[in-house]
Amino acid sequence: MFKKLTRFQQGEKGITGLETAIIIIAFVVVAAVFAYTILSSGLFSSQKAEETVHSGVSQSQATSELRGSVLAYKGTANGDDCITKIQFTVGNALVDGREIDLTPPYYIDPNGSLTSPMLDDCDDAWTAVGTTSVSIDSADYKEPPRSVKIVVASGFTSGTIAYETLSETFDLSIMNQLTIWVKSDEARNSGDLKLALKYGGYTGTTAATLDIPALATNTWKKCTLTISNPAATGMDSIDCVALYSSVAGVASSTIHLDAFESRFTEGSPVSLVAYSDSNIVIPEAAWTVDFSGGYEDDGDYLLEDAEKAVITLWLQDYDGTTGTWSNGSGDGDPFIDDNTNHLGANDVFSIQFMPSIGSTLLIEKRIPAYLEPVMRLN
Repeated sequence: MFKKLTRFQQGEKGITGLETAIIIIAFVVVAAVFAYTILSSGLFSSQKAEETVHSGVSQSQATSELRGSVLAYKGTANGDDCITKIQFTVGNALVDGREIDLTPPYYIDPNGSLTSPMLDDCDDAWTAVGTTSVSIDSADYKEPPRSVKIVVASGFTSGTIAYETLSETFDLSIMNQLTIWVKSDEARNSGDLKLALKYGGYTGTTAATLDIPALATNTWKKCTLTISNPAATGMDSIDCVALYSSVAGVASSTIHLDAFESRFTEGSPVSLVAYSDSNIVIPEAAWTVDFSGGYEDDGDYLLEDAEKAVITLWLQDYDGTTGTWSNGSGDGDPFIDDNTNHLGANDVFSIQFMPSIGSTLLIEKRIPAYLEPVMRLN
């Protein structure tokens, strides 16, 4: 029996030190990978939580509030006495709060007229020069319902391609940028196409020349054109814009233009004002802004500490030269179009002031039973 036991023990196999080390290393590696995964998930979650907190703080620091009363002004539009504009004042709700961009979509020109940033909507054909062909395109546009389509003459070498006499004279001396949508069927370098701003009509004087930036083939691009000298002679009375080129390579090419606008700053208006009542809804109403208190002369449209911004919402278009109010003319403008929808006695309305960041300010008021020239709505 002793011999059998001895033989059994001699046949037993064990684990070597090397194998043990490999197993331990494997466990360590797996544990390390698992720990790294857990730590990474935790750090990512912490980072997202921190971003959320910072976003919330940023939103709360840019909250506006109503300051004072809401004023309603009576006017006569299309022979009907109605409320033509509404005015209210806002300020930053927090001390040391974040500034709010109040770049307005409209402005008041030196004659006191309400002026749209739209110089030309490109819904009508421009005037062709030479054998260039100009038409409107109802199938290819950026701003409905159509764009200007220009087919440059095959023999073109340089000069004016087409021009547009604007519907009114524009004061661009208080602007610093223009924007226009452009599309070309061939790629273009910056400066291949140019816009000339003229006063005194097409045969008048060029006040400024602006380079259209580089264009990709068959791709609409919103081009930003910087006015380097808004105070130049004639910039306060622009009545014509011309497209021209000194590059012969634009011959026979097709160019589309749409929505030619002016603006104050680097960005388009980032704060919105919406209006509604029982008859109509205007999601992007026409409004202007004036600043008072604090730093109103700092030259920007940022609502900062100690400042108050007086916002005027325009329900009807206004001509300061004649002192007359008028209805809108369809979906192309943000004004009330017909007398039956005018804001009048006992009507309830709502205004939503929506800054780019921060909470929406809601204003709901009722018009008194009798219309006065100026009414304080408490």
